[in-house]
Amino acid sequence: MYLTLTTQLVSLLLGLYFVVKGADVLLSSATSLGKRFNVSDFFIGLIVVGFGTSLSELLVSVKAVLENSPGLSVGNVIGSNISNIILVISFVLIISSFQIKNIKKFDIFFHLLIHLLFLLIFLLNILNIFSGIFFIFLFLFYLFYSFTRSSSKEIEKIEIEDSFPSKMTFQKPIIFGIPIILFSIMITLFGAQITVLSAIKISSLLNISDSFLGLSVIAIGTSLPEIATSIKAARKKNFNLIVGNILGSNIYNLLLILGISASFKNFTYNKNALQFEVYFLSISVTIISILLYKNFLFRKNQSGIFFMFYFFYLFMLYITNF
Repeated sequence: MYLTLTTQLVSLLLGLYFVVKGADVLLSSATSLGKRFNVSDFFIGLIVVGFGTSLSELLVSVKAVLENSPGLSVGNVIGSNISNIILVISFVLIISSFQIKNIKKFDIFFHLLIHLLFLLIFLLNILNIFSGIFFIFLFLFYLFYSFTRSSSKEIEKIEIEDSFPSKMTFQKPIIFGIPIILFSIMITLFGAQITVLSAIKISSLLNISDSFLGLSVIAIGTSLPEIATSIKAARKKNFNLIVGNILGSNIYNLLLILGISASFKNFTYNKNALQFEVYFLSISVTIISILLYKNFLFRKNQSGIFFMFYFFYLFMLYITNF
């Protein structure tokens, strides 16, 4: 059993690596392709970057539903959003203190509203194809509203990464760009396949719910693109981009990814196994929303508090599953 478990753990980590690496190459190459053909920075930022950083969660979640393990899908979305909020801020505060003064109130309230709506739908146990379609509708509304209200002066400058795939895609988009993008999609899909199948086998071996792995290991793994992006932005003192990544990624995860997952006929979930996590997510989002609204100054010495908050979450996961 221990040999089998070790093998599956290695497969899980390897699968996560392929998912994250494939999504990273796809994101950087797609960004270069957009810049090559003079696509606006706003479109690249909202659609390409937003979708690219959430691609890991999307493929893992959809694959989990297709493998009749929807609890893994829901757990991945909830866990990723918790990681995006607490872990991202924790790592950013290691680098620098920050304060956000000019973030739009609509983004804060919309981010809070959809999480409270998700809490209500979860408690009423009506997370199904109808609420899934409604989530997708809300996501499209958010995209449309974001397009119509933004001006070019408000858009952060999108830069091409200093990597081989990015440079080759920009220089020769047809010869190298499209093949690189297609290959990165294949790598990401392959990683999602390994990740989900390994997670299902591990949960069976340990006799734990598949949602536990989605809430912990897989959630952290699929949140690595957001963490990496935010650390880079913190070194450049681009804190608006960090908060934008957190809110945008969470909106993508909750509305688009969970919306698509819930639209499958075989979508079900164990409400009792996820109650603490949903409450924890709702409380985290509410606290962060209040702090952002009040233009709270996040200080470097508060990094430990956020890490302790996340370790408490992992500890409670362990207590409730083992």
